Amino acid sequence: MKIKKEKSVKGKTKKLVTKKRKQLKDATMDDFFNQTFEDEINGNDNNEQGGNTYEDDAESSESDMDPVEHKKSLMRLKDTDPEFYKYLKENDKNLLEFNISDEDDDINNDDKSSLNELDTKHIPSSRLEVASDESDYEMDQGSEIRDKRKITLKLLKTWQEDIQKDKSSKTIKCAVEAFHAALHTVAESADPQLLQYKVEGGAVFNEVVQLCILYLPDAFKRYLKLSSETQPQIHKLKRFGKVKNILKSYLTDLIKILQNVTSSNILTILLKHLHQMLPYTQSFSSLTKPLLKILLKFWSTGEESVRVVSFLSILRIATSNQESVLEILFKTMYVKYVENSKFVSLTTLPAINFMRHSLVEIYLLDSNLAYNHAFLYIRQLAIHLRNAMTLKKKEHFQAVYNWQYINSLRFWSELINLSKSDSMLHSLLYPLVQIIIGTIKVIPTPQYYPLRFHCLQMLIDISRETGTFIPVLPFLLEILNSYDFNKKHKAVSMKPIPFICILRMSKSQLQENGFKDNVIDSIYKLILENAAKDSHTVYFPDLYIPCIIQLKAFLKKCHIANYCRKMKQLLDKIAENRKYIETERNKTAIDLKNMQEITNWENKIKVQGTSLSKFYESWIKIHQSQKLKLLTKNEDIAEYRLPTIRKLKKGIEDKEESSDESEFDMRIKSDERKSDEDEKHSRPKRKKLKVSKAIKDIDLPKENTDIVQDINSDDWD
Repeated sequence: MKIKKEKSVKGKTKKLVTKKRKQLKDATMDDFFNQTFEDEINGNDNNEQGGNTYEDDAESSESDMDPVEHKKSLMRLKDTDPEFYKYLKENDKNLLEFNISDEDDDINNDDKSSLNELDTKHIPSSRLEVASDESDYEMDQGSEIRDKRKITLKLLKTWQEDIQKDKSSKTIKCAVEAFHAALHTVAESADPQLLQYKVEGGAVFNEVVQLCILYLPDAFKRYLKLSSETQPQIHKLKRFGKVKNILKSYLTDLIKILQNVTSSNILTILLKHLHQMLPYTQSFSSLTKPLLKILLKFWSTGEESVRVVSFLSILRIATSNQESVLEILFKTMYVKYVENSKFVSLTTLPAINFMRHSLVEIYLLDSNLAYNHAFLYIRQLAIHLRNAMTLKKKEHFQAVYNWQYINSLRFWSELINLSKSDSMLHSLLYPLVQIIIGTIKVIPTPQYYPLRFHCLQMLIDISRETGTFIPVLPFLLEILNSYDFNKKHKAVSMKPIPFICILRMSKSQLQENGFKDNVIDSIYKLILENAAKDSHTVYFPDLYIPCIIQLKAFLKKCHIANYCRKMKQLLDKIAENRKYIETERNKTAIDLKNMQEITNWENKIKVQGTSLSKFYESWIKIHQSQKLKLLTKNEDIAEYRLPTIRKLKKGIEDKEESSDESEFDMRIKSDERKSDEDEKHSRPKRKKLKVSKAIKDIDLPKENTDIVQDINSDDWD
């Protein structure tokens, strides 16, 4: 239909053009010159406009086409071209199914709207008023009224009064919503516009948190009618359904705020509050995993107070949900303990000890379940040891001789020591002892004497706690026989090297006098502790004969007075206790087949107390106090007679030199002094000779070792 109309329009335009051409052909010369060309130009313009009108008519004809006929022509397509009709039906269904009345309505509406637009004009009112200053105040009042979400300190005070008296959940809900809004200031929430309240300023934030921490636990108890003595399953209470959503949202917000706080003081307060809210977490199993994740993070990496409070929360969760939680805790806590025990120093040692003791507490909650984990991990330690002993490669030695391996052995030995005698964990005692002895034998060189002492301490503890005999003395006496203590040291260590945080000695440390001092002290301590442990036993006189012989041989061989004095004291105490046990044993006839009689006799001697055990008790108190000083870094530096560096003033120099306090006092003279002043204030030669003689009597280090420590930069000004 469109094509036909377009042809008709083109035909009309052709006729007009041909008419003009004929008129020019028929015109004579006089007509041509008499004709005005302006009319022709206007005529041409009119013709062009006429052409445009014809085109507009064509377009209007398309738009003014009868919709009924158009509808019929579309329906005819079903018969004439079924494939094209099917295509239109699938792709442009609206073209086939349009309503004629809708199009008419749209046209009428468009016409009406255009008329309305022309008619509507802005006409200012004749009653206009001048704006006053009070209008600004009214606008501010309006904004305050509109911003009802903003929390004020006055509102918080009213909530604080209401939450202590109100028995309904209205104020609790307001406090929880306010806490949720306060969380938005610390951690961004997904929907800030949907918050019911708005917290602005640090003072309001602190008051909101304080309100929740101080009053919410009691408010929940009051609403749910919980007593402090009995705490039943909260999800079974009648009113729990009304506050279930409030509780869950508050606990999730509490976990989120714990993840975003860094201050240890604030963390401690929040964790204490979480510990109060833990009974409610049992009703929401989905919160257990994220809660344990954040608590384990604080337990392994936080500061001391944060670690303790987080462990108390972990312990409470573990005791309430034993079946579901313990399996996760055993694995994750042990892995975190091993990860954090890689580096041991005087600063990290207290945290590692706390982690070990707390992990033992968790494992003792279910000894049968702990046995499965202990078996796997002890077997893993045995595999590492076997590889080191058979393959003898550097990487396999390093897999055994490190702090993670030693701390793992210490944890399992402590767990077995504290477990009950009828526990399944005691069946792992023998393989664990064999692993510890095998660890000592891998590299039995002086360089690894500290590691040997750590392992022997574990064996002595196991023997004392479990009542099992473990041969410890041969590994200690072997050091006295194999190492040459008479060899002169090549370096002087002003401060003794503690073996508490050392597994391996360097070559330079082996040449210091402090190494030999610590070896003798460690041997003395371990032999004394082992002898005190066995001092009441019936087999003590027979067991310690080799020890007495070895100590006597060492005294003949050693020429250093301090070492001989210590070993002589140890020998005398053992010999004295041996004689005492022999006399007590000869007084009564003991049947060696009757074990009950032997244990009764040993308990009797233990209650009476032996001289060796009494001496050890008094000695260990002094040793523990010195160890605590070392760990807390409170030891007095003057005990070690460290050299002090003092800068002398010009006028007081001679007086300072005359009053010498120590042979090790070092004096530094300024390089900026003039030559005249050096001649006047120079030190006499006699005094120089005296100082040199005093220094010659002392063994000074021959290597480039730094014997002066902890010097302030102000001393050199």
